[in-house]
Amino acid sequence: MSEEIEQIRQKAKPLADSSPTSQIREQLKKLGNIERAEHSKRYLKSPYEFYGLKVPEIRKLVKDYNKLEFHSALNLFDELWNSGNHEEMSFALYLLGDYVKKYSEYIWKFLIERIEKAKTWDHVDELSTHILGVILAEDIRRMNEIKPLFESRNSWLRRISIVSTYPLIKKNKIELTLRLAENLVYDKDIYVQKAAGWMLREVGKKNRLALREFIIIHINMKPIAFSYATEKMPELRIIKKEKIKRDKEEEANRKLATHSSKPNERKTKTKRQLASQKFKD
Repeated sequence: MSEEIEQIRQKAKPLADSSPTSQIREQLKKLGNIERAEHSKRYLKSPYEFYGLKVPEIRKLVKDYNKLEFHSALNLFDELWNSGNHEEMSFALYLLGDYVKKYSEYIWKFLIERIEKAKTWDHVDELSTHILGVILAEDIRRMNEIKPLFESRNSWLRRISIVSTYPLIKKNKIELTLRLAENLVYDKDIYVQKAAGWMLREVGKKNRLALREFIIIHINMKPIAFSYATEKMPELRIIKKEKIKRDKEEEANRKLATHSSKPNERKTKTKRQLASQKFKD
Protein backbone atom coordinates (compact mmCIF):
# COMPACT_ATOMS: atom_id res chain seq x y z
CA MET A 1 0.00 0.00 0.00
CA SER A 2 2.85 2.42 0.81
CA GLU A 3 4.27 1.95 -2.69
CA GLU A 4 0.87 2.68 -4.25
CA ILE A 5 0.54 5.89 -2.25
CA GLU A 6 4.04 6.96 -3.24
CA GLN A 7 3.26 6.33 -6.91
CA ILE A 8 0.15 8.50 -6.62
CA ARG A 9 2.09 11.29 -4.94
CA GLN A 10 4.90 11.23 -7.49
CA LYS A 11 2.40 12.12 -10.19
CA ALA A 12 1.97 15.50 -8.57
CA LYS A 13 4.37 18.36 -9.12
CA PRO A 14 6.05 19.70 -5.97
CA LEU A 15 4.05 22.52 -4.46
CA ALA A 16 5.64 25.79 -5.53
CA ASP A 17 6.18 28.71 -3.17
CA SER A 18 3.45 30.63 -4.95
CA SER A 19 0.78 27.95 -4.55
CA PRO A 20 -1.23 26.17 -1.84
CA THR A 21 1.27 25.88 1.02
CA SER A 22 2.53 29.48 1.00
CA GLN A 23 -0.94 30.84 0.26
CA ILE A 24 -2.40 28.96 3.22
CA ARG A 25 0.33 30.19 5.53
CA GLU A 26 -0.25 33.78 4.50
CA GLN A 27 -3.97 33.44 5.09
CA LEU A 28 -3.46 31.84 8.49
CA LYS A 29 -1.00 34.55 9.54
CA LYS A 30 -3.39 37.34 8.53
CA LEU A 31 -6.19 35.82 10.62
CA GLY A 32 -3.91 35.11 13.58
CA ASN A 33 -4.14 36.64 17.01
CA ILE A 34 -1.13 36.68 19.34
CA GLU A 35 -3.13 36.51 22.57
CA ARG A 36 -5.26 33.64 21.29
CA ALA A 37 -2.11 31.88 20.08
CA GLU A 38 -0.56 32.05 23.55
CA HIS A 39 -3.79 30.94 25.22
CA SER A 40 -4.29 28.02 22.81
CA LYS A 41 -0.75 26.79 23.28
CA ARG A 42 -1.16 26.78 27.06
CA TYR A 43 -4.64 25.26 26.97
CA LEU A 44 -3.78 22.43 24.57
CA LYS A 45 -0.27 21.97 26.00
CA SER A 46 0.92 21.68 22.43
CA PRO A 47 4.62 21.41 21.55
CA TYR A 48 3.87 23.24 18.29
CA GLU A 49 3.59 26.92 17.37
CA PHE A 50 0.30 28.81 16.86
CA TYR A 51 -1.00 31.68 14.75
CA GLY A 52 -4.03 32.11 16.99
CA LEU A 53 -7.12 31.17 14.94
CA LYS A 54 -10.50 29.74 15.82
CA VAL A 55 -11.36 26.30 14.42
CA PRO A 56 -14.25 27.61 12.24
CA GLU A 57 -11.84 30.07 10.61
CA ILE A 58 -9.50 27.24 9.61
CA ARG A 59 -12.32 25.04 8.36
CA LYS A 60 -13.60 27.89 6.21
CA LEU A 61 -10.20 28.24 4.54
CA VAL A 62 -10.05 24.50 3.85
CA LYS A 63 -13.08 24.79 1.56
CA ASP A 64 -10.95 26.68 -0.94
CA TYR A 65 -8.54 23.76 -1.28
CA ASN A 66 -10.61 20.59 -1.03
CA LYS A 67 -10.99 20.33 -4.80
CA LEU A 68 -7.30 19.62 -5.34
CA GLU A 69 -6.41 16.37 -7.06
CA PHE A 70 -5.87 13.66 -4.48
CA HIS A 71 -2.12 13.30 -5.04
CA SER A 72 -1.68 17.07 -4.68
CA ALA A 73 -3.73 16.99 -1.49
CA LEU A 74 -1.39 14.33 -0.07
CA ASN A 75 1.64 16.49 -0.84
CA LEU A 76 -0.05 19.48 0.74
CA PHE A 77 -0.93 17.41 3.80
CA ASP A 78 2.69 16.42 4.32
CA GLU A 79 4.00 19.97 4.01
CA LEU A 80 1.49 21.25 6.55
CA TRP A 81 1.62 18.22 8.87
CA ASN A 82 5.40 18.46 9.14
CA SER A 83 5.48 22.24 9.55
CA GLY A 84 5.68 22.38 13.34
CA ASN A 85 2.66 24.70 13.42
CA HIS A 86 -0.45 23.46 15.22
CA GLU A 87 -2.99 25.22 13.03
CA GLU A 88 -1.29 24.18 9.82
CA MET A 89 -1.52 20.61 11.10
CA SER A 90 -5.22 21.14 11.88
CA PHE A 91 -5.71 22.43 8.34
CA ALA A 92 -4.03 19.27 7.00
CA LEU A 93 -6.40 17.02 8.95
CA TYR A 94 -9.52 18.93 7.91
CA LEU A 95 -8.37 18.74 4.30
CA LEU A 96 -7.66 15.00 4.41
CA GLY A 97 -11.06 14.40 5.95
CA ASP A 98 -12.70 15.76 2.81
CA TYR A 99 -11.13 12.94 0.75
CA VAL A 100 -11.76 10.07 3.15
CA LYS A 101 -14.91 8.62 1.60
CA LYS A 102 -13.46 8.39 -1.89
CA TYR A 103 -9.92 7.30 -0.99
CA SER A 104 -10.36 5.52 2.33
CA GLU A 105 -8.09 2.57 1.51
CA TYR A 106 -5.14 4.85 0.72
CA ILE A 107 -5.78 7.33 3.50
CA TRP A 108 -5.81 4.73 6.28
CA LYS A 109 -2.27 3.57 5.57
CA PHE A 110 -1.08 7.07 4.71
CA LEU A 111 -2.24 8.53 8.03
CA ILE A 112 -1.20 5.58 10.22
CA GLU A 113 2.37 6.10 9.01
CA ARG A 114 2.26 9.76 10.14
CA ILE A 115 0.10 9.50 13.21
CA GLU A 116 2.74 9.91 15.91
CA LYS A 117 3.02 13.64 15.23
CA ALA A 118 -0.42 14.05 16.83
CA LYS A 119 0.40 15.25 20.35
CA THR A 120 -2.76 17.03 21.51
CA TRP A 121 -6.30 15.86 22.15
CA ASP A 122 -7.83 18.05 19.44
CA HIS A 123 -5.68 16.56 16.66
CA VAL A 124 -6.09 13.07 18.07
CA ASP A 125 -9.87 13.36 18.23
CA GLU A 126 -10.14 14.94 14.79
CA LEU A 127 -8.21 12.22 13.01
CA SER A 128 -9.95 9.54 15.10
CA THR A 129 -13.57 10.57 14.64
CA HIS A 130 -13.48 12.06 11.13
CA ILE A 131 -10.85 9.99 9.35
CA LEU A 132 -9.76 6.68 10.89
CA GLY A 133 -13.08 6.11 12.63
CA VAL A 134 -15.05 6.73 9.44
CA ILE A 135 -12.92 4.20 7.58
CA LEU A 136 -13.18 1.68 10.43
CA ALA A 137 -16.97 1.98 10.49
CA GLU A 138 -17.10 1.16 6.77
CA ASP A 139 -14.71 -1.79 7.07
CA ILE A 140 -14.80 -3.48 10.49
CA ARG A 141 -12.06 -5.86 9.35
CA ARG A 142 -9.62 -3.07 10.11
CA MET A 143 -10.24 -3.48 13.83
CA ASN A 144 -7.19 -5.77 13.94
CA GLU A 145 -5.13 -2.75 12.87
CA ILE A 146 -6.37 -0.89 15.94
CA LYS A 147 -4.56 -3.35 18.22
CA PRO A 148 -1.04 -1.86 17.77
CA LEU A 149 -2.45 1.56 18.72
CA PHE A 150 -4.21 0.11 21.75
CA GLU A 151 -1.00 -1.61 22.90
CA SER A 152 1.29 1.34 22.20
CA ARG A 153 3.43 3.01 24.88
CA ASN A 154 2.36 6.30 23.29
CA SER A 155 -0.69 7.43 25.27
CA TRP A 156 -2.01 9.48 22.34
CA LEU A 157 -2.12 6.33 20.19
CA ARG A 158 -4.02 4.52 22.93
CA ARG A 159 -6.53 7.38 22.97
CA ILE A 160 -6.83 7.16 19.18
CA SER A 161 -7.62 3.44 19.42
CA ILE A 162 -10.81 3.97 21.42
CA VAL A 163 -11.95 7.34 20.04
CA SER A 164 -11.78 5.80 16.55
CA THR A 165 -14.70 3.58 17.58
CA TYR A 166 -17.02 6.58 17.83
CA PRO A 167 -18.48 6.21 14.30
CA LEU A 168 -19.03 2.50 15.06
CA ILE A 169 -20.99 3.41 18.19
CA LYS A 170 -23.14 5.72 16.06
CA LYS A 171 -24.03 2.63 14.02
CA ASN A 172 -24.95 0.79 17.22
CA LYS A 173 -21.82 -1.39 17.02
CA ILE A 174 -20.44 -1.24 20.55
CA GLU A 175 -18.46 -4.47 20.91
CA LEU A 176 -15.04 -3.08 19.98
CA THR A 177 -15.46 -0.06 22.27
CA LEU A 178 -16.30 -2.26 25.25
CA ARG A 179 -13.40 -4.59 24.51
CA LEU A 180 -10.89 -1.74 24.42
CA ALA A 181 -12.42 -0.03 27.44
CA GLU A 182 -11.84 -3.10 29.61
CA ASN A 183 -8.20 -2.04 29.81
CA LEU A 184 -8.27 1.64 29.01
CA VAL A 185 -10.55 2.61 31.92
CA TYR A 186 -7.57 1.67 34.12
CA ASP A 187 -4.97 3.45 31.98
CA LYS A 188 -2.39 5.57 33.80
CA ASP A 189 -2.83 8.53 31.42
CA ILE A 190 -5.65 10.95 32.21
CA TYR A 191 -6.37 11.74 28.53
CA VAL A 192 -6.85 8.03 27.83
CA GLN A 193 -9.09 7.69 30.90
CA LYS A 194 -11.20 10.62 29.70
CA ALA A 195 -11.49 9.14 26.21
CA ALA A 196 -12.51 5.73 27.54
CA GLY A 197 -15.17 7.30 29.76
CA TRP A 198 -16.39 9.50 26.92
CA MET A 199 -16.82 6.55 24.56
CA LEU A 200 -18.60 4.55 27.25
CA ARG A 201 -21.00 7.44 27.75
CA GLU A 202 -21.73 7.30 24.00
CA VAL A 203 -22.27 3.53 24.28
CA GLY A 204 -24.86 4.24 26.98
CA LYS A 205 -26.83 6.40 24.57
CA LYS A 206 -27.23 3.35 22.32
CA ASN A 207 -27.43 0.57 24.89
CA ARG A 208 -28.02 1.65 28.47
CA LEU A 209 -28.15 -1.92 29.79
CA ALA A 210 -24.80 -2.86 28.22
CA LEU A 211 -23.15 0.19 29.79
CA ARG A 212 -24.68 -0.56 33.20
CA GLU A 213 -23.39 -4.13 33.12
CA PHE A 214 -19.94 -2.97 32.06
CA ILE A 215 -19.67 -0.37 34.82
CA ILE A 216 -20.87 -2.77 37.53
CA ILE A 217 -18.09 -5.17 36.51
CA HIS A 218 -15.52 -2.35 36.32
CA ILE A 219 -16.80 -0.29 39.24
CA ASN A 220 -13.21 0.34 40.36
CA MET A 221 -12.15 1.98 37.11
CA LYS A 222 -10.18 5.23 37.31
CA PRO A 223 -12.35 8.01 38.82
CA ILE A 224 -12.14 10.31 35.78
CA ALA A 225 -13.22 7.49 33.46
CA PHE A 226 -16.10 6.66 35.81
CA SER A 227 -17.16 10.30 35.95
CA TYR A 228 -17.34 10.62 32.16
CA ALA A 229 -19.00 7.23 31.66
CA THR A 230 -21.78 7.81 34.23
CA GLU A 231 -22.61 11.40 33.32
CA LYS A 232 -26.10 10.32 32.17
CA MET A 233 -26.51 7.52 34.72
CA PRO A 234 -26.61 9.04 38.24
CA GLU A 235 -27.91 5.78 39.74
CA LEU A 236 -24.51 4.20 39.08
CA ARG A 237 -22.81 7.00 40.97
CA ILE A 238 -25.00 6.17 43.96
CA ILE A 239 -23.94 2.52 43.73
CA LYS A 240 -20.30 3.64 43.59
CA LYS A 241 -20.69 5.86 46.67
CA GLU A 242 -22.31 3.01 48.60
CA LYS A 243 -19.46 0.69 47.64
CA ILE A 244 -16.85 3.24 48.74
CA LYS A 245 -18.68 3.59 52.06
CA ARG A 246 -18.76 -0.19 52.58
CA ASP A 247 -15.08 -0.48 51.66
CA LYS A 248 -14.17 2.19 54.23
CA GLU A 249 -16.23 0.46 56.92
CA GLU A 250 -14.61 -2.88 56.15
CA GLU A 251 -11.16 -1.31 56.25
CA ALA A 252 -11.94 0.33 59.59
CA ASN A 253 -13.18 -3.00 60.99
CA ARG A 254 -10.02 -4.74 59.81
CA LYS A 255 -7.83 -2.15 61.50
CA LEU A 256 -9.89 -2.43 64.69
CA ALA A 257 -9.62 -6.22 64.67
CA THR A 258 -5.88 -6.00 64.11
CA HIS A 259 -5.47 -3.49 66.93
CA SER A 260 -7.60 -5.58 69.31
CA SER A 261 -5.56 -8.69 68.65
CA LYS A 262 -2.26 -7.05 69.58
CA PRO A 263 -2.76 -7.10 73.42
CA ASN A 264 -3.63 -10.79 73.22
CA GLU A 265 -0.52 -11.38 71.15
CA ARG A 266 1.57 -9.60 73.79
CA LYS A 267 -0.03 -11.67 76.59
CA THR A 268 0.63 -14.88 74.71
CA LYS A 269 4.21 -13.84 74.09
CA THR A 270 4.71 -13.03 77.78
CA LYS A 271 3.36 -16.44 78.87
CA ARG A 272 5.71 -18.14 76.43
CA GLN A 273 8.64 -16.13 77.74
CA LEU A 274 7.80 -17.10 81.36
CA ALA A 275 7.44 -20.74 80.43
CA SER A 276 10.74 -20.62 78.63
CA GLN A 277 12.44 -18.99 81.62
CA LYS A 278 11.09 -21.66 84.04
CA PHE A 279 12.40 -24.37 81.73
CA LYS A 280 15.85 -22.80 81.80
CA ASP A 281 15.77 -22.52 85.60
